[in-house]
Amino acid sequence: MSKNNRDVKFIIYQVLYIFVIVVITMKGADLNLMKVMTEEEAVKKTYADSLKKYIDSMLALGLVPKIELDSLRNLADLRNFIPPQITPNMITLQTGQVVVSQTELERLREQKKEEEKQPENIEMSQQEIAPLKAVPLVQYTVNQVSNPYNQEMQIIGDDGGVIASVPPNGSRQFTMGGQKSVTYKVSGQSKTASTKENQKPTINFQALNSGSEDASLRALQNTVGFRVTIVDDFVGQLDVTFTGPVKVETKGNGVYDIVLKYAASKEQFERISEGKDSPFRASFTVTVKDKIAPHSVTRQAQYTFGEW
Repeated sequence: MSKNNRDVKFIIYQVLYIFVIVVITMKGADLNLMKVMTEEEAVKKTYADSLKKYIDSMLALGLVPKIELDSLRNLADLRNFIPPQITPNMITLQTGQVVVSQTELERLREQKKEEEKQPENIEMSQQEIAPLKAVPLVQYTVNQVSNPYNQEMQIIGDDGGVIASVPPNGSRQFTMGGQKSVTYKVSGQSKTASTKENQKPTINFQALNSGSEDASLRALQNTVGFRVTIVDDFVGQLDVTFTGPVKVETKGNGVYDIVLKYAASKEQFERISEGKDSPFRASFTVTVKDKIAPHSVTRQAQYTFGEW
């Protein structure tokens, strides 16, 4: 609690204290309400209007909750109260010699207005500065950014161009290029973060039945010879092609089973292998290209067999 608030509460407590004393005196009795003086000796009912104006002015200034002043009014008839000394520029309470100038009351009123605005201002300041996060984006892929602020967010590349504008309290998807860094800007605040490199995809071969010098071509063509796995963070944006005498079975998530299809019959095998010595070999090629990034990877695998 600030010093000014304590001073105001002190004044209020003084008023309450005086009021209780006056009520007791006015009744001409002690705390058990037994009469101890004559009615003529009691305090005269003369200055109620001054006290009422004083209380109403404190209520209008918002220095105390209304419920406290209402309680004060209900203790007894205000006309029974001994008046404080009030001048145009100063309010003086006799008990405790507490003096509050009109200028001080005006200052307290302005301070209260500022304190009422302060939480909103602090909340807006924290919203604009504290939560400003620069989320690392990934090159050459689709990124999504959420904007938790009440103002538009701009994402700017290292070349100074605006990559995307995200609406207040919204989100947006956009495709990143090869920017090394991006800068987030919201209401004059900015923060820069480096981007993540989009790695090249890799092609892995798992030989399940790739044959041998004595292997039968007919047996090889009836089983899966290789399993090919494409490893990448963004498999969905890859183009994968297979070339060679093979049949490809897609398993999903970048996984493919390969079956050799070299010759459909013994006669066709003999025509293809005429003039050639065993063992025979048949190869196929896998090519992976990224639709957004400038990545292209190629690998080759081979079957071996010696007869039909």
